[in-house]
Amino acid sequence: MSGVILPKSFALLRKWPCHGLLALSWSCKRTLYVTKVRLNQPVSDLFTNPVDRLQPMVQIPIIPNSDMAFRPSRDEMEAASLMFERRNMKGETFQFLGSWPNPHIMPKWDVPEVAFIGKSNVGKSSLLAAMFAQVPDVKVKVSKKPGHTKLMNVFNVNNYFHLVDMPGYGFNMPDHFETSVEAYIKSRRNVMTFILFDGRVGVTNNDQKYFKSYAELKIPLCIVITKIDLARPATLIRSLMSVVKFRDETKADSCFPQPFLVSSVNGEGLAFLQSFIAYVTGNLQIKSLS
Repeated sequence: MSGVILPKSFALLRKWPCHGLLALSWSCKRTLYVTKVRLNQPVSDLFTNPVDRLQPMVQIPIIPNSDMAFRPSRDEMEAASLMFERRNMKGETFQFLGSWPNPHIMPKWDVPEVAFIGKSNVGKSSLLAAMFAQVPDVKVKVSKKPGHTKLMNVFNVNNYFHLVDMPGYGFNMPDHFETSVEAYIKSRRNVMTFILFDGRVGVTNNDQKYFKSYAELKIPLCIVITKIDLARPATLIRSLMSVVKFRDETKADSCFPQPFLVSSVNGEGLAFLQSFIAYVTGNLQIKSLS
């Protein structure tokens, strides 16, 4: 599959080509597809956008309608979730490819790359582990110790794209963080960078520092709010709105305007995020954007 060159700006959502890898007419019959994820706060429907659950609690739009362009159907979210599931089909390739301290010695693959960056203990590794919940032989190392991830860990999702678990910034960050991470996102041709914020606390000083530096590079960015199962609704809404306000004040025009909310524990928002990843990497067609 040929790589997808990501746009310099997400002022408007670009219509990515579909590579015909999924038959969207297939209807998923599962309900809780992340059954291997610990479900201490189950949700009734995993194929939804968590913002829709929060919106009735406030009178003003949490996210302006103009910034909510990505609205996949349930069938499209189900199809995207299947991309992260082993179905014992010939040629399937889910694997950990390796760890590297800098991109100069990292191989260059002809598939899109999706990098996850954020502060230490924001939940990057936990998010990837949740995405691979249906591929038990792919192990993502998760630790309660902040700063556990020291290298760039790359995972192959069936040759559709690669997911990259980056070291965290802030507490216990590796000495090479700034040079290796910045070199990676500047040098990789087909990378989309997701920057993660903790839904319990919103924007921290470190978040401000690194988000601004990445925005100045004019690289494609996307915001993910994590740990939404651990935040009370009012706290989560405040955190989300503070992140959006900060993004607007930063004038980060290379950042996709629609944030994504997700829980790695109960799976809420995971299929919605997976469908966006599948879409921007050219592996899923969204009818409403055709």
